[in-house]
Amino acid sequence: MTNEFKYKPSATDNETPFLFVVRIIFVILFTYIVYTFAQVINIYIPDNDLWIYSLCGFLFSSMFVVFESQVRYFYPQSLFFGLFGLCCGLAASLLIVAALPSGMSPISRDLTRLSLHLFLGYFGVTTGLRYANRIDLTATKLLTRSEDRLYGSKIIDTSVLIDGRINEIKEAGFLEGHFVIPSFVLNELQTLSDSEDHNKRAKGRRGLDFSKRLLNASDGEVEVLEEDFPNFADVDKKLIALAKKYEGILLTLDFNLSKVAEIENLSVLNINKLAASLKTVVLPGDELRIQVLKEGKEANQGVGYLDDGTMVVIDNGRKLIGQTVHVNVSSILETSAGRLVFSKPKELDHHQQETA
Repeated sequence: MTNEFKYKPSATDNETPFLFVVRIIFVILFTYIVYTFAQVINIYIPDNDLWIYSLCGFLFSSMFVVFESQVRYFYPQSLFFGLFGLCCGLAASLLIVAALPSGMSPISRDLTRLSLHLFLGYFGVTTGLRYANRIDLTATKLLTRSEDRLYGSKIIDTSVLIDGRINEIKEAGFLEGHFVIPSFVLNELQTLSDSEDHNKRAKGRRGLDFSKRLLNASDGEVEVLEEDFPNFADVDKKLIALAKKYEGILLTLDFNLSKVAEIENLSVLNINKLAASLKTVVLPGDELRIQVLKEGKEANQGVGYLDDGTMVVIDNGRKLIGQTVHVNVSSILETSAGRLVFSKPKELDHHQQETA
């Protein structure tokens, strides 16, 4: 069964302009309400001091709008520590305000209090968010994350992490949503990195490096899932079981795993298929500009490559090694290893035509 990745517009995409207008109206109305309320509760406040309360209302409503617009990107643990940091910052601000000299003018005292609330509140929130991910409360069952986020997520296998192209594909915006790196996949990479075989060790370390890069640039979109299936010894079977459990989309480069997943009616995204579909379309008769890099297998052949890695075999191109020449495509051969393009130097074709 062939599965295609399609973008589905969400309700948020359509309501974004309307939300922007609503947020502006909210800030304006809240500022006006604070100004009016300040007049009602204390008629002795001089008119020229009411701007302080209006400014306070404007800043508070603006902060609330910013917080509301970003809250959907936070996990409960981040929200908890952010609010905890805010409370600590405001508590420290209140203690400092209580210790201010009593001889200060009302305006100076109000400005000092507002500044302390803003700076210490901001410092508390940012500190709480900065260290939220360094404290694990999931073992206490206090802030366990809902499993709903895992349904329909994209499950990354070992081959994708070793390959590393997922970082560029994701950064380019061709993949979006929630991504999961199973812990048993990281364990397999660690086993490879500890191998005595040089090639396996290099692959394992490469996969761990790309995993770290993907997690650091994820903004919460990528997570390591601490879930295992001890009944299965094979990593591929564990990936199939995980994809079945959460109805996820399997990201892989493994041809055999892709086939098994399709037999199991699972959605699969094979990055090799994506790369193949993006290769340059070349037809017989097309003219290409190729740098001849090395000798071919046959006599007098030269070899160069297209930008997408497609090998171009150049007849009578051995003498042109190190040069960049124009060639005409003569034929194309599709093999199990990829596509081969056979060509002749353009100058040679002109010479043959003139001879004929």
